[in-house]
Amino acid sequence: MNRILSEVVERYLELFPDEAASLAQLRKQLSDKEKLNDRRNFHGHITGSGIVLSPDKSKILLIHHKAFNQWQQPGGHWEDDDEANPLDTARRETEEETGIKIAEYLSIDSNYPLTPLDLNSHQTLARPQKNEPAHRHHDFRYVFVAESTELNLHDAGVDDAGWYGFEAPETEKVRGIIAKLRRFGFIAD
Repeated sequence: MNRILSEVVERYLELFPDEAASLAQLRKQLSDKEKLNDRRNFHGHITGSGIVLSPDKSKILLIHHKAFNQWQQPGGHWEDDDEANPLDTARRETEEETGIKIAEYLSIDSNYPLTPLDLNSHQTLARPQKNEPAHRHHDFRYVFVAESTELNLHDAGVDDAGWYGFEAPETEKVRGIIAKLRRFGFIAD
């Protein structure tokens, strides 16, 4: 799997070469053959997130994450050896957290469908209640279109969710993602 992920990361960097420095740790972990779908790997592990557009592609779905007290895209840990890749994780976590049904996956690269729209490697806060120190998440973010705007929240980590216009204040943390959605023609300018 690390070989495939390495190819995906390299293809991503062909599209976004200015992000190479921010992905150095992920690339090192891949070359060192670390197990990246283990949330107990505190060097860093992979998460998958869904950038979900409304059926008419006029709004984006955001959740309010309880632990981080912020509006963000739905997603979570890739922690199942039966799950093939971060794309599958993004789909599963998005549906689990929001109750939506995904109608379509929008790939930015038909030759490498596992290439995410956004790949963000960031430090996350310690969560003593889960016995987790501060550590790094390598978040693979994929674009989906929802079947409908109906939500059915049932995840303890999510205290709210909603559909927001691209300029709404709640979209502050995903403005870079929205710019990429425009770049690839997934939403109108």
